[in-house]
Amino acid sequence: MKPLKIRPFQPTDHDYNALIQMNRFRNPDDQVTVAVLRREDSEFFKEYTAVRVLGELDGDIVARGSYYYKSGSNQVHFALYVLPEWQETAVPAQMHRYLLAEIGKLQPTKIVSEPPENETFRTKLLEADGFELMMRFPRSSLDVRQVQLADYESLLENVRQQGIRFVTLTDVMQADPDWQQNIWQLFTQIEQDIPTPHPEPPTPFTEYGEYYKGDDFRPDSWAIAVDKQAEYVGMCVVNVMSRRPSGLFAGITGVIRSHRRRKIASALKLSSIQYAQENGFTTMYTDNEENNPMFQLNLDLGFKPLPAWTYYEKTFS
Repeated sequence: MKPLKIRPFQPTDHDYNALIQMNRFRNPDDQVTVAVLRREDSEFFKEYTAVRVLGELDGDIVARGSYYYKSGSNQVHFALYVLPEWQETAVPAQMHRYLLAEIGKLQPTKIVSEPPENETFRTKLLEADGFELMMRFPRSSLDVRQVQLADYESLLENVRQQGIRFVTLTDVMQADPDWQQNIWQLFTQIEQDIPTPHPEPPTPFTEYGEYYKGDDFRPDSWAIAVDKQAEYVGMCVVNVMSRRPSGLFAGITGVIRSHRRRKIASALKLSSIQYAQENGFTTMYTDNEENNPMFQLNLDLGFKPLPAWTYYEKTFS
C-alpha cells in the first residue's frame, strides 16, 4: 500500500464535505452541513489552538486527524478517524504516528485522546503506545415517544409531597433577579461530585455565564428542582442539538447532597422527558461516567446503552 499523504486541512467546501462524508459513517443520525461545521469551528477556535489534517490515497481523502490545546496549557488533545474500509490497514497507524510526532514538537506534559470504544483501530494504537485508559463514559439514548409518564405518577407525587416543585429555567429567570449567580452556585455544588479523570476547581462564574450564550441554549428545556426551604436543589440541563434537530442532549443532571436519595433526580429527568414529548422531539441522548449512579438511573428510565466514550492519556515527566 502506498504511504498515506497527509496534508493540511483547507477551509474549502471540498474539504468540509470530506469531513461530512466521514461523519456519515461514524454518526449516521447527524444532519451536518458545511454551514454547521463552519459555525462549530468558529466557536471552537475561539477557545483552542487547533491543527487539522487530511490523509489521502491516490487523491481520495480516507482519514482525518487533529490536535488542539488551550493557550498556555501543556496538555494536548488529539483525535483521528479513518473510513471503515481502511481501518484495518496501515492508514490509522500512519495518521497516529504523524499526529504524535507533530504534538511532540510542542513538548507537552500530557497527551489526551477520547475515542469511542467501538473504534478499536484507535484504542489498540493508543494502548500499544503506552496510553492509559483512565475512564469510560457510557453513552445512551431514549426514544421519548415510548415513555409513559403516567407510569411514574406515584414517584412524582412522592417527590411533590416532600415539598419539591419543578420549574423551568425560564421561570427562574423571570422570578429571580440573581438567577445567574444562584444557578451557578447550584451547578458548582453538583459539579464537585461528577466523576472526572482529574479533579478540577469549580467552574468560575464568568466561564459558566458563557454557557447561556450558546446557540443550543433553551432555558425552557432546563428543569430546576425547588425546595421552599432550601431554594434550588437540583437541575437537569437539556439542550437542542444542531446536528440532530429531532434530538435533545441531557447534560448535567444532579441534586445537592442534602437532597439526594429522594428520587428528585429521577423526577427532574422525567420533567425533561415531558418537555421533549410536548415539543416534538423524538430522542434524548446523554452520557455518564460508568460508576456514576446517574447512569443506572437513565437505564431504569429506559435509556439504551451506546458505545462508551473513553478517556486515554499519556504523561511525560
